[in-house]
Amino acid sequence: MFTDEKWSSSKNWFIAAVFWIIIGMSMGLLTATKQIWPELLNNRWFTYGHVRSAHVMLVIYAWLSMAYVGSMFYMIPKLAKTKVYSEKLGNFALVFYNVVILEGFFALLFGQTEVIEYGEFPLWVDVQLLVAIGLVAYNLFKTVGRRQEKMLYVSLWYFLGSLLWLPLTWIVGNFPAQWIPSGVQQGLMGWFLGHNAIGLWMTTVGVGQIYYLLPKLTGRPLYSHQLSMIGFWAIATFYVWNGPHHLMNGPIPGWISKAGVIPSIVLLIPVWAVLANFWGTMKGSWSQTRTSVPLRFTVAGTIFYLFACLQGPLQALPSVSSVIKFTHWTVGHAHMGPFGAFSFTSFAAIYYILPKIVGREMFSKRAMEAHFWFSTVGFLVFAFSLWIAGVVQGFAWIEGVPFLQTVLMMEPYVQGRAIGGTMMYVAQFFLAWNMYKTIKLAKLEKKQQAQQQAASA
Repeated sequence: MFTDEKWSSSKNWFIAAVFWIIIGMSMGLLTATKQIWPELLNNRWFTYGHVRSAHVMLVIYAWLSMAYVGSMFYMIPKLAKTKVYSEKLGNFALVFYNVVILEGFFALLFGQTEVIEYGEFPLWVDVQLLVAIGLVAYNLFKTVGRRQEKMLYVSLWYFLGSLLWLPLTWIVGNFPAQWIPSGVQQGLMGWFLGHNAIGLWMTTVGVGQIYYLLPKLTGRPLYSHQLSMIGFWAIATFYVWNGPHHLMNGPIPGWISKAGVIPSIVLLIPVWAVLANFWGTMKGSWSQTRTSVPLRFTVAGTIFYLFACLQGPLQALPSVSSVIKFTHWTVGHAHMGPFGAFSFTSFAAIYYILPKIVGREMFSKRAMEAHFWFSTVGFLVFAFSLWIAGVVQGFAWIEGVPFLQTVLMMEPYVQGRAIGGTMMYVAQFFLAWNMYKTIKLAKLEKKQQAQQQAASA
């Protein structure tokens, strides 16, 4: 496991990531199913609250974060024109990180939680996870420190910024909350972590992936380096102030609500800068999406990113928030970034990088196609079910419809959510099977080549 083989860190982080997407999404599917059959697996470990927390934390910090690290262990050395500082350290960090994630998973099932959105692990797990993140960041910064390429490409800015912001967000969001008074103060601290885990880790590494992949997959240079840097510095400046908009219409001072709304609207500027660059780079290359599944995943991811960024500022408005807050709409929106946008870019990264690491094409193009269409159609069914449910639910509450009656009104929508979620879950088995066959055949082909060379010698 602690090998120094070239690209072994990237490959092993990808393998672990795909294992965890199966586990994490099985928790999500169980959550959705419990809304239809609440008595399903009704025991102390698999209560709705335990399973839902485990689903959120595993999808973000196990699947998506490991896929991100796997991408960075390939993309950063390529951009820096050097090798990974230490493959052994990368593989050691992977083992340590997985042990910590496993501890956090069982802690949540046993009911140990900090009750902070995107920061549910107990403190003793938080400390270990911070150390694991530090090992990854140290390795990748040392890699950049040895770079042969003088220019810092925009993807490197996004990756390095994210590797600094994640531990800072983790520290500020998790540790002081243990000692400050409960209530509004803890709510604000919690949403500092919750929103910045989205904005300064999930979004920024995902955007860095797109900036790396688009020129490689289209064969065209990036539309504008200057525009990409405007987007980077705008996200770095404004995203950190958005947490309070999650508490809109809640028991917080009005000036704090407004302080959260204004930067939420201003964020449309970096979003426009990022997307204009994406679409400019794609100009004249749209036909390639018919044949290239990685490019199709990347483009679909940017489209979902656009919708997520349009929904976010809209939801920060008090009038809109008064309708959709605490409804199913929020759940649909919350899946747009982690799955629709950045899981898609991570799927594209795996399909682009893995063949280059193992030395052969992906085993099955049909499995890649099935993975894309099951993921896309499943997510659309899932998201639209929840968005429509949220609007119906919100207006029903405003009109004073009895709460239990509104719960019964949601039955067809939560069934739609479960159907879409099942498709999203099944899609990941195509990815896992395809990766397994690709890696296995690559090993077999290398072994046969070595035997032939030995025989001819």
